[in-house]
Amino acid sequence: MRRVVLWTVAAVAMGVWADATVRTVMSKDGTEPTDYVPAMLSNGRLNVFMDYRLGIAPDGKSLEKKKLSPGIFWEGRRLVDNNGVASRFGYQLLPQGSFRTRLVVDGKEQSTPTAWTQSLDLRRALTTTEGTYAGGVKLMGEAFVAKRRNVVAVRQTVANTSGEPRKVTVGLAYAAPKHDRIQGAWDVKPGVATWRMTCFGRFVTKETIAVRCLDAAVPETKVVGDSGVVQHTVTLAAGESRTSEWFVQFDDDLAAKLPKVTPCPMPRTPLTTYAALRDEHVADWTAFGAESEIKVPDVRIQELFEMARYHLRCVSTEWSIPVGLMQSHWQGKIFAFDEMYGAQGLLAAGHFAAAKVAPDFRAATLKNACIRCNKNPTKPFYNVGARWVWEAAEGNDVECSPLGYWMDHIFQQAAVAQTVWTYYRYTGDRDYLAEKGYDVIRECALFFRRLQVQDLPDGTSFVVKCTDLERMGPGHERAFMTTCGVITTLRAAADAAEILGKDADLVKDFRACADRLVASLPERDGRYIGYPGCTDETMGTLAGFYPFRTFDRSNAKQIAAVAHFLKNGQAFGNMYSTGKRICPWYAATMAMASLRAGNAEFPPVRWLQEAARSGGCWGEYWEINEPGVSEYRPWFMTAAGNVLYAICQLFVADQEGGIQLAAGVPSDWTDYSFRLPAPGGYSVSMEVKGGKVVAFSATPRRADLPRPAFNFHGQPLTP
Repeated sequence: MRRVVLWTVAAVAMGVWADATVRTVMSKDGTEPTDYVPAMLSNGRLNVFMDYRLGIAPDGKSLEKKKLSPGIFWEGRRLVDNNGVASRFGYQLLPQGSFRTRLVVDGKEQSTPTAWTQSLDLRRALTTTEGTYAGGVKLMGEAFVAKRRNVVAVRQTVANTSGEPRKVTVGLAYAAPKHDRIQGAWDVKPGVATWRMTCFGRFVTKETIAVRCLDAAVPETKVVGDSGVVQHTVTLAAGESRTSEWFVQFDDDLAAKLPKVTPCPMPRTPLTTYAALRDEHVADWTAFGAESEIKVPDVRIQELFEMARYHLRCVSTEWSIPVGLMQSHWQGKIFAFDEMYGAQGLLAAGHFAAAKVAPDFRAATLKNACIRCNKNPTKPFYNVGARWVWEAAEGNDVECSPLGYWMDHIFQQAAVAQTVWTYYRYTGDRDYLAEKGYDVIRECALFFRRLQVQDLPDGTSFVVKCTDLERMGPGHERAFMTTCGVITTLRAAADAAEILGKDADLVKDFRACADRLVASLPERDGRYIGYPGCTDETMGTLAGFYPFRTFDRSNAKQIAAVAHFLKNGQAFGNMYSTGKRICPWYAATMAMASLRAGNAEFPPVRWLQEAARSGGCWGEYWEINEPGVSEYRPWFMTAAGNVLYAICQLFVADQEGGIQLAAGVPSDWTDYSFRLPAPGGYSVSMEVKGGKVVAFSATPRRADLPRPAFNFHGQPLTP
């Protein structure tokens, strides 16, 4: 049973506002709902999956089926080649062990409550639990991963609700990491159990994991098997309760070997109390939540917005934005295409600091990408461009992908360029463009121009064979989505060069090449198709509107391609050749294509509501979630980024004629408000009541920014 679903449906039906920031899952008989997955807690470095027992979820069959690997993972801490055996999958994350709440009632260890409730607070980034155990003992708890420290904090309260005294032992049992490339041992001192290990991974590092209690009373500390146990034993009278607070602190020396690209500011003050750490953590997350807002009458959209913001910040690391910080999600590696969706979603929602890690990552590792395809590594720039690896580890210095035709993708260069260009467009930060961004965009464009575009003697050009969307298989020339990415990259490089007054010769060549590539795009029956002769349907035919912005509404063939896919997408619109619904990543892409095409038959909100159908028990995003049909990877970042971007574009869209406000808002939303950034470096706030604007402001983030035109349903708006 999902309490959150019950009140959400009621709220939608009544057309009332509801709090979409706290999600709750419960069980009256102690069994797990079939759609249950643990709550993700993360600070962008440490990632844990906390379950209703107030511990790290065990790696059971139900999670294995859903392709979720629980445990604790720490970004950047990984193997170099494989998992100690012959394997296609290298560079896996090193395990960090796991912990559980240890609860003993009258000498009997308790593992499963007879009834439980768990909540996830998306604005404060913490989970709370309450479970009823044998003997009338209740365990009430709270946990969070401190945003600015490498600490997992846990509060446990045990209460005796029976009529008799109960002897209760409560604490944490930390199972040490197990791997043949880890050497470690427990160091036990009064009140603290510390696991000290040497990790022979991609780098040889020294690491400690310290479990300590913050109570005045010193807890019992011991080693049981491979676990360090820190616990209190008390006798609780009827109606009495006892609270204990714990820190699990992680430290290592990786930073000396792999410097962070965008370091998270760390407090200089030492850890003191649970309350102080909690206040620091909540204040940080509250400030993040205040960076933007929407308020809409459809709670499904409100929930999508809140969950996406939470999810994306959780996986915004100090080395860009991976698909997930866990083994099951491509081992925490970074894909430029997925990174683009995450960064764009954060930027459209005004979370510039969280988004900046992605363009920073590309700027910091540009030389590696240039060395990949230049003959002289000492002079890698302005030659044949940059080729980014398909799957990157934190240094972006080695290809981490297993062998496969996906390695013949080339559109990752377009995704990198778009990530950087979008950061500039939303922030208006010309200095960033000049110092970091333009070099990245230019080298991506040069890669396409010098290595991937074939110029023919008749004056035409086309993009050579490559892998486009993986579902379409390998080796297609003139592939539509890839070509749109190339065109958009060439134009962005030309625009950026003109803004900075640089490279006039490249500007001329880039623009002419882009125009020739438009003429090369494959078509049939008045609409674009996936590649010449393609008979399969592909979401890639939306690419001229999204994910790339190659065309405006004057392109009839792109309009027709969008109309065709929106009408037929339900039959072939999933991420893999499985399932019967539209996965949320695809649904958000269709929403964006509908918005930019101005398709009234299948409006964008329809597709976002479709994305909401795939939400899990917390409303979390999945790769695919069709219970009983296909269940793939809960807590899937790419869908979160894509959906967040699409939601924000409903309200603030960069379209023909300037910034179109509420262009994607359905007509039956008569009362709503939002505060979001606009491309061009502006912050926009607007409130609508009874279908009419009652408040509007547009504020530049920098004094020297030109003011774009703001329009509401075709009418210009002024402050």
